[in-house]
Amino acid sequence: MRIFLFLIALLTLNSCAVFQPKSFNKEALDEKLVTTERDSITLRTVLTNNKGAKQFVQIFATYCPVSQDSFDNVAALQKENPSIKYVFLSVDHSYFDWKRGLENLSIKGQHYYIPKKGKGKLGAFLNLKTIPRFMIIDEKGDIKLFKSSKVSNKIKNKIK
Repeated sequence: MRIFLFLIALLTLNSCAVFQPKSFNKEALDEKLVTTERDSITLRTVLTNNKGAKQFVQIFATYCPVSQDSFDNVAALQKENPSIKYVFLSVDHSYFDWKRGLENLSIKGQHYYIPKKGKGKLGAFLNLKTIPRFMIIDEKGDIKLFKSSKVSNKIKNKIK
């Protein structure tokens, strides 16, 4: 009987495991993004261009009050960690709304617009339901932190 209960407990705990991928799938990497100059670029290209450096990725929207509140913490993180590459992916309603919203941001880094917002292959891979969303990617391009909703000690520890 104890073994049976142990197995049930083990199966229950195992089924509660959170999806934490270590790398992006092909479909997410091939998702088209738009640069501030309105050029098309894939997520794969963005990550490849930053390979060899740790990357901080934020998915946000310029109109979102919670995203706006997070920018002060991101700016402070940038001051503490200037060697990290900062990638910002926006799910704004339109390219023009995004560009207008960027004018008021105090954060510096690589900014891209996701035309499919959270409905494309990248949004599906990320299981993107809320913003802001933060990720840490290591020098080899592997995902070290898949999901965080705020700049926290968890993020700071993954950066070091």
